[in-house]
Amino acid sequence: MNIPIFSLINLLGGLAVFLYGVEETTAAFGASFGTKSKDLLVKFTRKKFQAFIFGVLLAAVAQGSTVATSFAIGFVDVGMLSFAGSLIVMMGASVGGAFVTFIISLDIAAWSPLIFAASLLMVRFGRRTVYRAGAVLQGISLILLGMYILKLGIGPLVSDPRFAALAEGAEKNLFLLGMGAFFATAVIQSAPTVLALTVTLAVSGVLTEAAILPIVLGAHAGSSVTVLIAGLSGRQNARKLGISTFVYKVIGSLAIIPFFPWLQEFIAGAGGRAASKIVLVQVGITLVNALMFYFLVEQLAWLSSLLSDKMGKERLSAPVYLDDEVLEIPSLSILLLSKEMIRLANFIEMYCQILLGTGQEIRSFPELPGAIRDLSEICEEYMYGIHIPADDDLLRESYSTVSYSMVSFRQMAKILTGELRLLAEAGVAEQLAKEVGDEMWEELSRTALTHIRISLRAFALADADFAGFAGRYEREYEQLDRRIRLRLGADALNRRELAPLLDFLTQMFLLVKTSLDVARREGYSESSIV
Repeated sequence: MNIPIFSLINLLGGLAVFLYGVEETTAAFGASFGTKSKDLLVKFTRKKFQAFIFGVLLAAVAQGSTVATSFAIGFVDVGMLSFAGSLIVMMGASVGGAFVTFIISLDIAAWSPLIFAASLLMVRFGRRTVYRAGAVLQGISLILLGMYILKLGIGPLVSDPRFAALAEGAEKNLFLLGMGAFFATAVIQSAPTVLALTVTLAVSGVLTEAAILPIVLGAHAGSSVTVLIAGLSGRQNARKLGISTFVYKVIGSLAIIPFFPWLQEFIAGAGGRAASKIVLVQVGITLVNALMFYFLVEQLAWLSSLLSDKMGKERLSAPVYLDDEVLEIPSLSILLLSKEMIRLANFIEMYCQILLGTGQEIRSFPELPGAIRDLSEICEEYMYGIHIPADDDLLRESYSTVSYSMVSFRQMAKILTGELRLLAEAGVAEQLAKEVGDEMWEELSRTALTHIRISLRAFALADADFAGFAGRYEREYEQLDRRIRLRLGADALNRRELAPLLDFLTQMFLLVKTSLDVARREGYSESSIV
């Protein structure tokens, strides 16, 4: 096989293994967070400097800043952290991300098979803490294995004159080199991968020290593009974080450019290996960037809110709290799902008031039925995406409670936006009121609405007393429903026009019964999940 082609295969394979290792480490670390861990982290992020240190440590251990920023936004969504506080965490995560570069600069890639074997034994035979540590170590071993494969690919290319000429030409224009690192990071969506390749090329002697600063600076700025793109297509807080991250990193990178010549001289005069200098430059850039905005975080939060509002409002059915990035952190994802279900409960209560005779025009809120249907489906899919560790009994109980309620919410959404809505829009409620009398219809609808309202609030407040009240109203509703059916009596069999009235009563009865299932498993209890 031609040496350049074989080298290219190793380079692509090494990058793929490296990326996979980063993802596996992040997933393993997120899954290891149980209820006690999250409670500790909530307390740890209450102060500004502690939130910064939290971001540094979390990004360092998780081998990337994704988990830290997802945690931060999750805490903002559930009201445990201010948005400005989440920006502090993001700043710390940017600094902590340099730990990945530090690991790959240690030149221990050749030990990756041994580390992988040890981690495999920990995962296969270990339990609880040993198992979770083994899963994280397994991801780190894959990162190192990716570096080892990269070195195998770079080796033959070093002696190839064509590759040497290409590298020499790239270093003649440092601006283009930095822009290349920027776009490469944006496309690959991983600054550690670009820096891993940089470390490999620098250690092999392909890149000189002059290329270190522009590449690291470009990768730092380019890492904001991924967060920006993901945020613009996400919910409000994620959008604000994307804008903030982009402004933060791009302005921070531009502010360093005037000092470029002096910094180049400093790097050239500093002792140590090329890999160590890459780590030093990355830490320096991220720290300077953090110091620039540390005392301006409130202004940065204000600017991102302003720009986010100018981009328009989100659709009513768009989830406000759900975040796919934290699905790997079950304790937080359950809490976010509960918050989104409370929002869904508000929509359901509002539409019940419209359908069951509050005097409002049924078609005056055209987006509401679709929002209830779509949001209930999104919440259900999110629920199925949460994976609970087998050894966390408290977390499994919380998930069981929330999932039981979610199934009931989904059924309520189908009833409301299905046949009940069609019958109500056809004027069946008014026809029923004429048949049984306005007084009896008002009593029935009022009892149904009261029952549904109490049931939904029992879920939202996690209040067993409300669940008991809902049970009493259910019995009262059953008696009224029976009286109305008896009043219609034999006429319903002889008059075809009364058939829709019975269908309407049946759909109302199902709605009331299903809402009681929600009340029985009151789901949103922060104390039960934290």
